Amino acid sequence: MSKIQELIVGAVLPAIKTIGKVEMEHVLSGIKQSHSPEIYRNTLQGLHSDFSLLKAAALKTSSSIDDGIVDLVLEAVQQSAQADGIVLS
Repeated sequence: MSKIQELIVGAVLPAIKTIGKVEMEHVLSGIKQSHSPEIYRNTLQGLHSDFSLLKAAALKTSSSIDDGIVDLVLEAVQQSAQADGIVLS
C-alpha cells in the first residue's frame, strides 16, 4: 500500500469504526425498547460471550480477523450493559 493510501486509510478508518459503534448502540437500544428486559439481557450476554470467544480463538490460532469490528461490538455491548446495570461475565 502506498503512503498516500495508508494516510487515507489511517484518517478514514477511525471515523468508520466510530459510526459502526454508534450503529451497534442504536441496534441494541432498539432491542431494549422492543423486547423484555430478559431478552435484552440475554442478547447482551450472548453477544459479549460470542465475540469474546471469537477474539480469543483468533488470537490463539493467529487467524486474520478484523479486530476493529470485534472490538467495536464488544465496546458497544459493554457500554450498553454498564449503562443498564447488566453483568456480562
